[in-house]
Amino acid sequence: MPEALCKLRNLKELDLSFNPLNGDALPHFQVCSLASLEQLHLSGIYPSFPLPLLRALCGLKDMRKLDLSHNNLTDDSMPHCLFDDLSYLESLDLSGNNLKNSHHILSALCRLRNLKRLDLSDNFLDDGSIPTCLFENHSVLESLDISHNNIRGSPGFFSGICKLRNLQVLNLQDNLIQGGLDPCVGGMTFLVSLDLSFNHFEGTISSSIFSNLTLLETLRLSNNRFDGLFLFASFANLSNLEAIDLTNNEFEVDTETPSWVPSFQLVSLDLRNTRLNQNYGHVIPTFISKQHKLKTLSLSYNALQGSVPSWLLYNSTLLMLSLRSNRLYGEIPASSQFQASNLLILDVSDNCLGSTLPTNVLESFPNLLYLNLSNNALEGTLPSFDNMLELEVLDLSHNFLLGKLPPALRQNHTSLAHLVLSNNNFHGEDMPRFSNMSNLLYLHLQNDGFIGVLPAAMFNLPVLKVMDISGNNLSGNVPDYFPLFPHLAILILARNQFHGIIPVSLCQMQKLHILDMSANLFSGVLPSCLGNITAWMKESQVLLLAFMWLSPSYTNYRVKVPLTTKGNALSYEGIPLSQMTILDLSMNHFTSEIPSQLGQLVALRSLNLSHNVLSGHMPESFMNLKKLESLDLSSNHLIGKIPPQMTQLDSLSTLNLAFNHLSGRIPFENKFVTFEASSYRGNKELCGPPLENDCVFSSPPQQHEEEEEEEEDEKQGIGESDFFFFSCIAVAYVLGFWSVIAPLLLSRNWRTTYYAKVDSCIELCKEKLHLS
Repeated sequence: MPEALCKLRNLKELDLSFNPLNGDALPHFQVCSLASLEQLHLSGIYPSFPLPLLRALCGLKDMRKLDLSHNNLTDDSMPHCLFDDLSYLESLDLSGNNLKNSHHILSALCRLRNLKRLDLSDNFLDDGSIPTCLFENHSVLESLDISHNNIRGSPGFFSGICKLRNLQVLNLQDNLIQGGLDPCVGGMTFLVSLDLSFNHFEGTISSSIFSNLTLLETLRLSNNRFDGLFLFASFANLSNLEAIDLTNNEFEVDTETPSWVPSFQLVSLDLRNTRLNQNYGHVIPTFISKQHKLKTLSLSYNALQGSVPSWLLYNSTLLMLSLRSNRLYGEIPASSQFQASNLLILDVSDNCLGSTLPTNVLESFPNLLYLNLSNNALEGTLPSFDNMLELEVLDLSHNFLLGKLPPALRQNHTSLAHLVLSNNNFHGEDMPRFSNMSNLLYLHLQNDGFIGVLPAAMFNLPVLKVMDISGNNLSGNVPDYFPLFPHLAILILARNQFHGIIPVSLCQMQKLHILDMSANLFSGVLPSCLGNITAWMKESQVLLLAFMWLSPSYTNYRVKVPLTTKGNALSYEGIPLSQMTILDLSMNHFTSEIPSQLGQLVALRSLNLSHNVLSGHMPESFMNLKKLESLDLSSNHLIGKIPPQMTQLDSLSTLNLAFNHLSGRIPFENKFVTFEASSYRGNKELCGPPLENDCVFSSPPQQHEEEEEEEEDEKQGIGESDFFFFSCIAVAYVLGFWSVIAPLLLSRNWRTTYYAKVDSCIELCKEKLHLS
């Protein structure tokens, strides 16, 4: 810290937050006088927080605002004198520390009688951590934040809070508070913001509890267990209300009875999953038509019925509208006054919308960033989308759309990041060619009925991460341009009619996490260079960004990818998808041996080579696949023994080696003890648990195997070698020759008899020839 700082005698505010300070950087701070300092910000200096600096604060008696948040401070690191002299302190932020057992610090807070704002959030606090004097000695406290702790709301907790009559902001979000909502909350008449979300509150909420909170602007009760009937009319007289969030409770919200007229103008309303108007025809709340400041509205997951009203779509102030997972039907209405909507986000997915997508309707939403109409019954051809130049996310999947993709969705669109058109009826159309889509991240065209070959060229897709064109009728060879997409992490070509060999160029895709080429007509050998793909050799995550705007509670569009692993077909998203590494080449015609280089893929989690014509032995290098969770080599022609080193794969939970020609004893230890007989069926020469057929050997298995190998070597060396064969011929020739010649040489009588016999044979042959 510069020494000159100490000369600023009249300094009122000092902010040193998020700097790597240490004791050596503050040699003069302890002795210099900054007596006029009123505001000091020391947030986020952990782990190098200089404790001498805290001791220097003890003399700053004029301090009004102190921020020590996110420093992992405890009782041991805080000097006891710290709060003794800060009698004028009005704002104290201790959030993001570790004050669970810091009784001295928390008790010292009781002496700060001028405190108006106190933030103790994210501190691992429980019911025993908070002293009762905190509620009794702070009559001027206006803001209390103890969110993100472990408070259960023991008896007396709320009665203590209700003593803080001047409290304007109360945040108890994300605790473990149980039981009903204490009626004393209704007496905190100065409340402006009340957040009780993400707790375990239960029971019915009295309609009178909010009637006196006339200053209330923000109310959040989401993600609790409130039940019964909640009448929206209880808010009728709260003229200052701007934001209401009742999401994910067990009560039924009734906005229609009794008859009422709102005195408020909401800015934000979230009623997701609240059984909205369940006993009143499942209608969209009619009072919304009178809300002329509304910017964000979510009525999702409520089984609402009827058509989408035009007054809702064309509310001039509305920026975000989510109606997903209801039972709305009909068509998207056109504007009655031909006015353009200001909507940025529109989600009407998972409904029963029918008819076509008229061009004049989409032209009414020129500002849309996000449009999700998936899982409906939309039909007809796609409109041009020419005027929707700001569109970032378009999801029209699971409809009955047909025809060609308009140029605006495949060429020169610089904003589009998510294009999801899967599960439609583009039957008979050629695979579209995409180019100059500079922000396209995710392309999903699976199960659309596209035919023909992949375009000869697709270029300038510099940030493409996910491409799924599975389940079409595409054929031909896989082109070589995929390595031109440097960030491609997920490539799914499954369930098509591609043929030929795997292009070696795929091995250049070093960020590839998931490659699924299953259920095609590929042939040839497996490229050994697949063992060099970096993302499979070194554990990493692929960053799959979700589309979020304003708050995750409104719109959170996650990338979903259907994958088959561990024998199950599931859709993966979020963190599980980002950590997934899969190589699936099953159901093709690959031949020859499995490359041992695949054993280098130590970060691979799922490997499926089943239903091919692979031969040879299982590579012993597979023992290195420590992260492997699923291995399927079934329905091939593999021979030999299961490498016993495979039992070292502690992460392996699914194994299928069925229908091969494997032999020998099954390794039965560690994770292999958990695999059932079905993992090995169809291998007649395998034995041992979990199969019923025992291994029968005349000696211990290992010794027996060694003896067999020695016998085979001896047979090969003596009885089956070429040297042995020709040696036998030579010996037979020598013995045969000398067994005849030797007697003739040794006996004169034998020679006379032998030659007389030969002469008689010659004469006999001549007579027969003469007669013939």
